[in-house]
Amino acid sequence: MSDSKKLPRSKKSAWAIGSIADVYMANALNYLAFPIYNMGLGVDPRMLGWALGLPRIWDAISDPLMGNFSDNTRTRFGRRRPYILIGAILCAIMFALIWSPPTGWSPTAIGWYFMALVFIYYTAYTIFVVPWGAMGLELTTDYNERTRVQAYRTFFQGVGAFGLSAMWWLALKWGGGNDVVGVRYVGLAFAALILVCGVLPAIFCRENLAHDQDKIKFWPAIKATFSNTVFLLLIAVTVCVFLGIFMVNSFALYINTYYVFDGDKEGVAFLQMIAGFAFQGAGVGLIPVISYIATRVGKKATLIGGLLMVVVAYGTSWWCYTPDNPWLQLITLALAAPGLACMWMIASSMVADICDMDELKTGRRREGMYGASYSWACKAGISLTMVLGGYMLSWSGFDAAVEVQPEAVITNMRLLYMFVPMGFLALAAGLLIFYPLSEERVLEIQKQLHPEETPDDN
Repeated sequence: MSDSKKLPRSKKSAWAIGSIADVYMANALNYLAFPIYNMGLGVDPRMLGWALGLPRIWDAISDPLMGNFSDNTRTRFGRRRPYILIGAILCAIMFALIWSPPTGWSPTAIGWYFMALVFIYYTAYTIFVVPWGAMGLELTTDYNERTRVQAYRTFFQGVGAFGLSAMWWLALKWGGGNDVVGVRYVGLAFAALILVCGVLPAIFCRENLAHDQDKIKFWPAIKATFSNTVFLLLIAVTVCVFLGIFMVNSFALYINTYYVFDGDKEGVAFLQMIAGFAFQGAGVGLIPVISYIATRVGKKATLIGGLLMVVVAYGTSWWCYTPDNPWLQLITLALAAPGLACMWMIASSMVADICDMDELKTGRRREGMYGASYSWACKAGISLTMVLGGYMLSWSGFDAAVEVQPEAVITNMRLLYMFVPMGFLALAAGLLIFYPLSEERVLEIQKQLHPEETPDDN
């Protein structure tokens, strides 16, 4: 790779630090909604599932609209930066409000409060994440440098996610054992972090590619995007991963609370914080290794191997989540972390390659629409898991009013927590076999796009 195509570390870091804001915007609700709103405030888990899932139906419209809108924007600040700035500010405000619930209301009224604010919050998140993600796709045209850009993103994402693991524990500590009180302070602290990390890419970074092209209308842009079979294949892989991981992700909280720790919430919160540190540490520590392997054996082979590693990890959960030795579950998480890091890093790099293929067909660079559509697929996958997860929790027989859960309920949770991820992750790895864009194919496409340039060896 020539020096002209290699991005300076400062530029990659300036963009990637936005992933710290992104990780809280995207995941904090999933971490805290059930312990605060269900276990703390008594809101029906099915209502929480719908509250977390329904806004993603709106995302099916708002994400592509935002992507096409930013693709067609022309300002002296660039196509993406104004929206990144506005979205970060709005998300920070809404984040703080979500974690200041009106405790004097009935559980149903509190649930409606949560649902309304979540809807507004996720709209603000779209304004931020779609242009920010598109900016990362267009920072470079180099096949392997795209992976390195996403490696920076995954690194900062992993660093930020250390805080996710501590949020519930902090809520308990700052609330003097009352997490509903303490979460108000947690909401304010992390809202400030979202604000700072969210605005930095808008201040210090802009897209690198010039865009002298006609604007494209929304519906033709949608049709062109979703007629791309390679892109649809990547979406299918991504949705399978999200279904496998997040549909039963909340079960770990309940298994630990009612089985491993026998009702000791503070013990669970502390272990989950340490477990989160172990999970993120394993993922972050291996990012350079994953990046190196991907540039040597290819993105597809690396991602398939990573997903199969996650399958093995969840297969250990039956034995590792045990009251005899609660710390054994760190083994499961440490095994899963590198494989999931592969997913977050490599899939986004694949989207950038797909944009090259799309340009060859349409004559336009449309990172905004592709980034938005991929972001929506991710969020749709999560929303589906939230809805199904709430029902699965109810179907398992769990009752928040019962202090000691029946053994059959715990067994159902443990089996689902093991087999659901194994099945969906194995399916995702199988689908990836049919992914066609190798490094050689991408370089061939780029030669057709820019015949006057001869790409250097990477």
